[in-house]
Parts: sequence; C-alpha cells; structure tokens
Amino acid sequence: MKKWICIWCLCLFLIGCASAPQNPTEESGMVQVVNPIQEVTSLEEMESQLGYAIPVLDKDIAAYIILTIDASTSMGCIDYADGTSFRMQRGSGDISGIHGGTLESRAEIDTVTVSYHTMEDLRYALWETDGFTYSLVGGDSLETDVMYLIAP
Repeated sequence: MKKWICIWCLCLFLIGCASAPQNPTEESGMVQVVNPIQEVTSLEEMESQLGYAIPVLDKDIAAYIILTIDASTSMGCIDYADGTSFRMQRGSGDISGIHGGTLESRAEIDTVTVSYHTMEDLRYALWETDGFTYSLVGGDSLETDVMYLIAP
C-alpha cells in the first residue's frame, strides 16, 4: 500500500512539474533587469562598445567600466589605481555623480572651460567639448591631469 502511495505522489509531482510555466519571469509578470554596470578588459574594448576614442592618463588603471543609462546613452569610466576616476559621455551636464559640491574656480585650457569643485575633502573637475561631457574626480594632481586629458 505504501508503495502505491509513493508512486501516486511521484506521479502528481511529475504532472505538476510538467505543467509549470517554462519561463517563470514571463508568466509571473516579473521583469529581469540587466546589470547596467559592465567591466571591460581593455581601453580598445571600451572604445569599441562606446563608439568613440577615450583620452587616458599616464597612470596605472584599476578598471574600465561602462555604465548603460538607457538604450541610447552609455558612460565610460576609468578608475585609476591612485583613486582618480575619469568619466566621459556624449552630451552635456555634470556626470561626476557628486551632488552638492561647491564651485571653487574656472580655468581655460585650449579654449575649453574647466570648472573645479569641492565636496568636503573631495576635489573634482568638469568640462565639455566637441559634444562630450567629462569629469575627473580626486587625485593629487587634478589640474595637471585635466590639462593632460584636454591637451595631451
């Protein structure tokens, strides 16, 4: 008798598995979100995926990152070993990710206006040129690094 009960339970279990939806995310109405942060292995791969050339500092690089904001907008970010973070994106506006900073000064470098900001102990620079917006955060040589990125 126990043998028939076990067989009956196994049959019910298999029938239940066979009738379960094959793609549970579609059936349940859940949406799977793709990770917007993608680390790539090289500058060449980053430039290929973003579709434009990226200036680079002469420093050790910790990571190349692509942040997909929406279907048509992606931001490139290069994190350096010394803690400096360089971001670039088509368009305009502040892409530093720092909110509430204080404008400290402005400078002209090869006809490009650069604004230097602080937020507590953090220093960062913002500029726009040729349809792109840039930010450089941190680093002991912020002004020199900005000059190198704009006019290598």
